[in-house]
Amino acid sequence: MLLRSALTFLVLLVVLTPVRRARACGPDFPPDALGNRARTLAELPDGTFLHEASHLLPKPADVFVVVESSEEPEGARTGGGARETELYQSGAKAFHAGHWDEASARFLEVLALPGEERRRFSTFAAFMLGRMAGAGTEQEEAWRRFAEVRELVRQGFEDPLGLAVASLGEEARLLLREGNDAGAISLYAEQAAHGSEIGAVSLLFVARAIAQDEARLPRVLKAPLGQRLMATYAWTRGEELRWMDGAMPLPRLMEALAAVPGLAGADRLAASAWRAGRFDLAERFAGQEKTPLAAWVKAKLALRRGDKAAADQFLAEAAEGFPELENWELRSWTHPMRPRVRVGGERIILALLRGDFPQAAEHALKTCSWPDIAYVTEQVLTVEELQRFIAAHASGPEFQCKPEPGVWVEENERKDVGAQLRLLLARRLLRGGRGQEALEYFRGTTWEEPARKYVEALEQARSAWRDLDEAQALYSAARLARSAGMELMGTEVAPDWTWLAGSFEVNHWSLEVQQPAEGSPARAILGELPLNSEAERARLAANAPPHTLRFHYRSTAAELAEKAAARVPPRSQAYAALLCHAARFVSSTEPERFQRLWSTYVKNGALISDAMVFGQSCPEPDFERLRNQKIAMPWRTWRLRTLATVGAGFLLLPMLGAVVLVRRKRRQ
Repeated sequence: MLLRSALTFLVLLVVLTPVRRARACGPDFPPDALGNRARTLAELPDGTFLHEASHLLPKPADVFVVVESSEEPEGARTGGGARETELYQSGAKAFHAGHWDEASARFLEVLALPGEERRRFSTFAAFMLGRMAGAGTEQEEAWRRFAEVRELVRQGFEDPLGLAVASLGEEARLLLREGNDAGAISLYAEQAAHGSEIGAVSLLFVARAIAQDEARLPRVLKAPLGQRLMATYAWTRGEELRWMDGAMPLPRLMEALAAVPGLAGADRLAASAWRAGRFDLAERFAGQEKTPLAAWVKAKLALRRGDKAAADQFLAEAAEGFPELENWELRSWTHPMRPRVRVGGERIILALLRGDFPQAAEHALKTCSWPDIAYVTEQVLTVEELQRFIAAHASGPEFQCKPEPGVWVEENERKDVGAQLRLLLARRLLRGGRGQEALEYFRGTTWEEPARKYVEALEQARSAWRDLDEAQALYSAARLARSAGMELMGTEVAPDWTWLAGSFEVNHWSLEVQQPAEGSPARAILGELPLNSEAERARLAANAPPHTLRFHYRSTAAELAEKAAARVPPRSQAYAALLCHAARFVSSTEPERFQRLWSTYVKNGALISDAMVFGQSCPEPDFERLRNQKIAMPWRTWRLRTLATVGAGFLLLPMLGAVVLVRRKRRQ
C-alpha cells in the first residue's frame, strides 16, 4: 500500500543523495572558510535538489499532515464510530481479497453516512475509491476522489495517515501516464511544498526522465514551474547527466534553458553556468532575478574581475537574503551546509585582504564556525582588539551559538562562543606575561586555580631575595606549565590546536599554501588575486606564541626549569634534577635542546645515582638540603648591590654631617 511505497521512496532518497567530500576516518571536524581560501572563493556550493524541490512553490495555506515513515502512526486505523469502522474494515478486507466491486460499495457506504458519524474513515474511503478508479480506466473519477480527500481534510475530517498529501502524488502519477508533464510537476511540487520527501523525490525522477527525452523538454519549458524545475536540476544534479545513458549533455540542457525568454529560475541557471565554467552565461543570467543566489553568483563574477569591493557588497546582499538556518545538506549524519555561513566565510577573507581585522572578526562570529573565529581572534586581532570585541558582545545573543550537532569538540569549559573566547584571551594574556589580567578571564573556570598558582609562582620568583627561593618558585611554575600548559597557555589553533585538545594537528592555515597551484581550477577563476596581505602576515608574526613548535608550552616549562638550575650550585642534587626535568619536558619536541641540556649536565653537574635517568626519570630537586647547609646560599647579585648602595647611603650621611661641623668650627 501507500506506506510500502513511501518506504521504497525513502530508500531511494538515501541512494540518490549526491556524494559530497568527506573524510575517510577520524573525528568529524566542522567545515571552515579559511583552511583553503582559494577553494572558498572560487567554488560555488551545489544546492541540494530535494531542498530546492520543496521550495519550487510557496508553502501552501492548507495545513496537511505528512506521514511518510516506514511505520504508520499508532492507532491510525482505530478510533472511529462503530458503523464507519465496520464498513471501512469490511471494504478493506474485500479490497485485499481482490473483490473490488464489494470494496467500492462498502467505501461508498462510509461516505453516505451522516458527517458526524464518519469523521475518522471518510478520508480513507475516498482515497481508496480514487486508487481503484485510477487503477482502471476511470481517470476522471480518480481525480475527483483524490480532490475529495483534500476537501474532506479542509472540512475537518481526520487524516491520521496523511492521505491528503499522498493524494497529490497519486493524482500526479495519473497525469504522467497521460503525458501531462506540466500538470504532474505542479502537483508533485505542491506535494513537496507541504514537506513531502516523496514529492521531492518524484520531481527528481521526472526531471531525469525529461533530461533523457529531448522531445519532452520543450513542452516542459513552456511553463514557468517546468523552467524552474529543469534549471534547478541543471544546478544541483547536472553532473550526473554524463553517466546517464541517453541523457543530453549538461551544456545542451543549459543552452536549451538559456533560449527561453524570461526564464524562471535564471539564478539557478547562473549558478549552474558558474560551476560549469560558463562565465558568459553566468553573467547573462545572474542579473535577471533578484535573489540571494543571484547575488552570490554576481559576487563571484565581481571577484573574478578583481573588484573586491563590489564582491563584498553582493555577498552582504546574499547573506541578508538567505534564511539563517537554511540548510542545503539534508543528511543528518554530516555537517549542515548553510549558505549564509558560507557567504559569511567569504566575507571574512575579503575583510582580511583589505586589513579590516575587527570586521573580519564580526563576520567570523556570524558564521558560528569556531575554527574561523579562533583564527581571527587569536592570530590576527591584537589583545586590545580582542578585549574590546568580547566586551562589545558579552551580553549579546551572538555569543550563544554552539557547535553544530555531531561536531567533535573537546568539552573543556566550551559552553558557548563567549566562554571559549574568554579562555582564548586568558591564554593569550598569560603567554604575553600579563598574568593578573589573565586571571580575570580564567575566573569561574576549571583552570582558575592552576592559573592563579602559575601567576603567583612567577611573581614569587621575580620578588625573591635569595636565589634558592627564586629557583624553587621557577620550578613550581615549570611544573604547572608542563602539566596544565595546554589549558593555561596553548594556542586555540596552530601550533597547539587546543580546541581539539591537541589530539590532532589540522595544519592547513599556513599562508604559504593558500595561493592556488598553477593549472588548478581556482587559479583559472581567481587569476593572480592575492589571498593574504602583508598586514595579516605582520599580525601573525606579532601574535605568535614565544615558541612556534607544537605544544610550545613545553619549551616554556623547560626554560623555567633551566633558569631555576642556574640559581643553584652546579654540583648540587637540585641542579642535576632541574636539568633532568628541563630535558624531560622537551624530550619529544626538541631533540637539540635535549642534547644541549645533557651536555650542560655532563659538564657542570654532579653525578646523581638515586634512580635518575636523564630526561626520563627525574627525582624532585631537594631544595631543603641546600637550605639546611652550613654555608648559606648566596643572595641574588643585584639585591646585594642594592643593599650595598643603601648601606653606603646611610654611612655617607653621618660623614657629610661631620665634615660640615668641622668646617663651621674652623670658621669660628
